[in-house]
Amino acid sequence: MRAMLEAIHTQALHHIPQQKDGGLGVSVEVLGATVLACILLTVTVLLLSRYKQRRDQLVLRERQARREMQDLCPDGWAARIVLYGDGVPLPDDAPGERKVCVEWTEYESDSAGHIGVAVARRMWARTITGALRGMLADRQLDLELEKIERKVLEDFSDGGGTGPPATGPQGRTG
Repeated sequence: MRAMLEAIHTQALHHIPQQKDGGLGVSVEVLGATVLACILLTVTVLLLSRYKQRRDQLVLRERQARREMQDLCPDGWAARIVLYGDGVPLPDDAPGERKVCVEWTEYESDSAGHIGVAVARRMWARTITGALRGMLADRQLDLELEKIERKVLEDFSDGGGTGPPATGPQGRTG
């Protein structure tokens, strides 16, 4: 096999036109086509790698949103993303040109272990990524409000209260 390859190589070398002035013996057209093909191949590889990076970033954002939502809703959650195309009727609560709707639900379990709906929301965005960000921001706001509510209830139950009563006498003795 090796001897055959050497013979083919030797035969190929004998049939290459040799130029006496030190040139390659390749026409300018062939050289130009080779350079153009290399440039096109390089551009294609760069564009494909850039597309893959963008796609990978979208997948990572979705995974991150899932992880964050699971942390924010330890008893479970569900979300549905609805995309509306041009020319279709939108629901009445659709604001402006926002055609991506995310409907999400947080579940919680009661003392008996039954799981039920705690919060159900719908919000609108221009992109799927924006809808996921909005869903996370909405749930984070809920969590902050829940913390404030617990703090107020703790302060009130400890007898500290948070200020004067909203109605009734102001505690005069007379």
